[in-house]
Amino acid sequence: MIILIGLYLWTDPFRTLHPFDITDVNTVNREYVSTELYLRNRDIYHYDSFVFGSSQAGGINTYTWKMYLPDSASTFLFQEFGGTITGVKQKIEWLDATGTDIKNALIVIDMPGFFAPNQLEHDAISMKHYALSQEPEWLYHVYEYYNFIQRPSSWIDYTKQKIIGTCSPLSSDSVTNDFYPENSLCYEKIPAQDSLGGCSEQTRQNFFLRNSNVSEDDVVMAKAAIDESFMPILNTIKEVMDKHQTDFYIIVPPTYRYTTPYLNTADLQVLERVFGENRVYDFSSRKEYTSDYNDFSDPSHFGRRLGWYMLREIYTGVPKE
Repeated sequence: MIILIGLYLWTDPFRTLHPFDITDVNTVNREYVSTELYLRNRDIYHYDSFVFGSSQAGGINTYTWKMYLPDSASTFLFQEFGGTITGVKQKIEWLDATGTDIKNALIVIDMPGFFAPNQLEHDAISMKHYALSQEPEWLYHVYEYYNFIQRPSSWIDYTKQKIIGTCSPLSSDSVTNDFYPENSLCYEKIPAQDSLGGCSEQTRQNFFLRNSNVSEDDVVMAKAAIDESFMPILNTIKEVMDKHQTDFYIIVPPTYRYTTPYLNTADLQVLERVFGENRVYDFSSRKEYTSDYNDFSDPSHFGRRLGWYMLREIYTGVPKE
């Protein structure tokens, strides 16, 4: 037990024990990094415009988004891997409770995972920062230690990472938390295709070419995911948006050639009823957004090129050709 505790404290496997550099950090808990960076910077940059979402939200370049916002807007990507609608509500309520003015917001809905019936609270990937959960900091680290001892096969990997740095670090924008730090250098023009990166070109081609014969006849609608249990969550988000008079949009992003089901009509109707038809953009079944494999790093993650087109359509009404 003492040896394991010592190994945990020394390796800091989830990068939550010691201060980290946002440009050189390895962690499976993207939400923790997002919250820490926000806390460090909020009194400097006075963020008032937020992108909420899971890993899919990484395809949104906040510097491109800022082109459609007032000059005074200060943008931040409040991202978490494995994100859920419960997590979005928690962040929005916390921002409201701590006095943050939420002037602009984008909520990227990752279907169907956003509305999964069992939304884990203490998993290593999705566990909420103690500032958000309002749990004691020591209890947060108890849960992290529990996650650590549940992964004995990774203990050697954690040790290697500590000694020789065997894992490539995550490098995010140190101001906006954009998933790709080069976003600040390439946001005014349409990005090149395949701009998101991800797996190797050969792996990507092998997968996408295997699915290149998927036709419109193979389109599958997802099962309805938003039941009554989620209505209080959605209503709370809308209430906070109304309180702040937030200019916000709900985005259901595209996936490659329908290799994952598109949004259920009933779910779309729920979102439109709660937030307003003019506030919900469903790109999940739009052929022009789903047909080119170069615009994706895997079936579920759109690249910044599609993100650029989606922002343009939302704010100017000009659709992707």
